Amino acid sequence: MKRKRREVRLSRPGKVFVGLTLALGFAAVNTGNNVLFLLVSMMLSLMVLSGFVAMANIWRVDVVLQPQQILTAEQSGDVLLRVHNGRAWPLWLLELRLGASRQTVTRIGGRQEALVALRWCPDRRGQPLLPLLQMGSAFPFSFVWRGLQVNIPDADLPWVAPAGGEDMAMTQNSGEQLPSSDRAGGQGDFLWIRNWRSGESLHQIIWRRIDWSRNLPGIMHFPGREQEKTGQEQVLLDWESPFWLAFPPEQRLRIFRAALDKAWNLGWSWQLLMPAGSKSGQGSAQREDALRMLAQHLPLPPASAATEERGGWLRHWRFWQ
Repeated sequence: MKRKRREVRLSRPGKVFVGLTLALGFAAVNTGNNVLFLLVSMMLSLMVLSGFVAMANIWRVDVVLQPQQILTAEQSGDVLLRVHNGRAWPLWLLELRLGASRQTVTRIGGRQEALVALRWCPDRRGQPLLPLLQMGSAFPFSFVWRGLQVNIPDADLPWVAPAGGEDMAMTQNSGEQLPSSDRAGGQGDFLWIRNWRSGESLHQIIWRRIDWSRNLPGIMHFPGREQEKTGQEQVLLDWESPFWLAFPPEQRLRIFRAALDKAWNLGWSWQLLMPAGSKSGQGSAQREDALRMLAQHLPLPPASAATEERGGWLRHWRFWQ
């Protein structure tokens, strides 16, 4: 996953250290003091040693993007990276940079892994290119930062779902209202039970039981039929419905996302019918699958001019690599 291109930069303490070294070097030349010459030599050796140790610190360290990630357009989200230390000794002070986002890992043991999250705000739906990802280290003296550019395969890029749009009423009441009755139903200790629905609260199950303490020998007293009023709503989103044909595709996707967010937050039943397939669930069940279906809907929105220019430069650079 690592690119061959290496980067070397002086940190702020490193620039101060170089300035002090140059000042002592001029003083040593002007005065001819052997102690100053020795001190300057030690400082230069320390600078070179810092660069070599920083380069050795990132040797055999792999950074891999977690696959199948889902983000939301125009919202900052966490991009998960897995850092693997393939050496027998620990890794110290590893820094990861994704655009303007930075994260430092203090220590990763030998032949161990760590999960690192970097913030990123995608500007559009689909599978846009990530900003430039870099890994590096300034260990041990923070004088010289040695780093590598990390190549992310296009297949591992996270999918970006549309942001929520206007909230429109698209619900229907799915609660049943059955009258009370003294007629018994079912068998055994449990009467008038229906099957439990996936993702449903236990308080929404229609149930009753027999109170055997009230039953005299030879006489069976059955309580009346019981049912709880659920007041549950159901969201149905059909892409091919004639009602949605007047809305542009991107606006339609935003409306669908807003309706799904409301259903997930309130625990409603929902069903999403798209040209690529269908998904349904109760509450937040199947949430990632629904978001991925919205993110992958074709055609994908075009990238901005700045994004296209950056993406073309990255692909050109990858070709020559």
